[in-house]
Amino acid sequence: MRGEVLRLCFPMRLCLSLPFAAAPYRALSGWQAASGQAARKITENARKSLASLKREHPRLEPMLAIIQAHNAPLVQEMNKNFAEEVGLRVINVCLPEDSSKDEIVNEILRLNEDPNVQGLALDLPESLCSSKILNAVKPEKDVDGLSDINLGRLVRGEDSDYFVSPTAGAVMELLEDLDGKTVLLVGINGALGSSLQCLLQRRGAITASCLWKSPGLQSKLHHADVVVAGSPKPDSVPKSWLKPGTTIINCSPDLLSEKHSYDQKNSNTTENAVCSLAVAMRMQNMVKNTERWIQSQQLRKWDLHCLKLQPLSPVPSDIEISRAQSPKAVDVLAKEIGLLTDEIEIYGQTKAKVRLSLLERLKDQPDGKYVLVAGITPTPLGEGKSTVTIGLVQALTAHLKINSFACLRQPSQGPTFGVKAEICA
Repeated sequence: MRGEVLRLCFPMRLCLSLPFAAAPYRALSGWQAASGQAARKITENARKSLASLKREHPRLEPMLAIIQAHNAPLVQEMNKNFAEEVGLRVINVCLPEDSSKDEIVNEILRLNEDPNVQGLALDLPESLCSSKILNAVKPEKDVDGLSDINLGRLVRGEDSDYFVSPTAGAVMELLEDLDGKTVLLVGINGALGSSLQCLLQRRGAITASCLWKSPGLQSKLHHADVVVAGSPKPDSVPKSWLKPGTTIINCSPDLLSEKHSYDQKNSNTTENAVCSLAVAMRMQNMVKNTERWIQSQQLRKWDLHCLKLQPLSPVPSDIEISRAQSPKAVDVLAKEIGLLTDEIEIYGQTKAKVRLSLLERLKDQPDGKYVLVAGITPTPLGEGKSTVTIGLVQALTAHLKINSFACLRQPSQGPTFGVKAEICA
């Protein structure tokens, strides 16, 4: 067959091999050179971007955590080497091969809450890549872009707020001139299938999907210009079903596993060269995520959405006013003022404790002003320290747009002269 046939190796379920026939060595070397050049360019750009971030933030040490539940030393070595070249730290969390989904989710949740980990990736066998596991990863740490939130942003086209999975990104990097061509996805489901279909259609390709056992497979293969397979081709499907010139990409989940037996006709050098493209894309996503993480740490104006007021006449009593207002959910308030999800401990709908890890995150930010409200003689209507404190915070935050919050307390009246309220702005 004279068509272009790829043999690629990638992390996170991305391993491309020859599903139909051994390709001419000239074709393989062409793909090898293209993928190697692309990987070097991606790695160099990621290294420069991270170096720039480190110059601005000398103590920055971004860490990528990779969870594995199978024996894949080649993947570990490649991730480690590319991370070192870019300037990232990487830790491999190796779980037993017989780990349950709950055990993997528990490990993901632990790393979600680790403030030292800025990115989280999963190198898992196909059987463990369930929606439950993929969506356990925090969207802000999902550098493989496989959670439902990331996929939703990809489909909506929110370019600045999602990551393309290394698998889909590598496939798209290697395919050119897709406008008007028919691309058949065989045996590719879930997050990878959704990502590929979206990206392929944006490039003008006509996409279709099916399984190896689907009726009419022969006709679909014959009309396809590009075939992307998610599992090895069954022996019952002959290469004669493909038309000459078809480009074939097989996303095999087991190519880098020690249980896989390599065809002696194929060069491991070719495999490793193309595999580097996907690893480089993962590291690129990690650097972009680090930049986004830094931005989330910066001091910024709060994005507060004030509760609507409904003035009444005559003015109701204080107790009637307080009971008529529905408090904002505390998790919504925390997000509006820039607190991260792992920095608060929620108690019910309207109360939460702030973790001391917040002080470490904001230690490089300038200090605010401390205002003490004390020793005020109340008016005949009872307007004293509490009323002044709340009024000040409302004026500073809602009207002057200055980040501020109030802390009310009621200590002993004697030695403190009625000190009751504090304002931090």
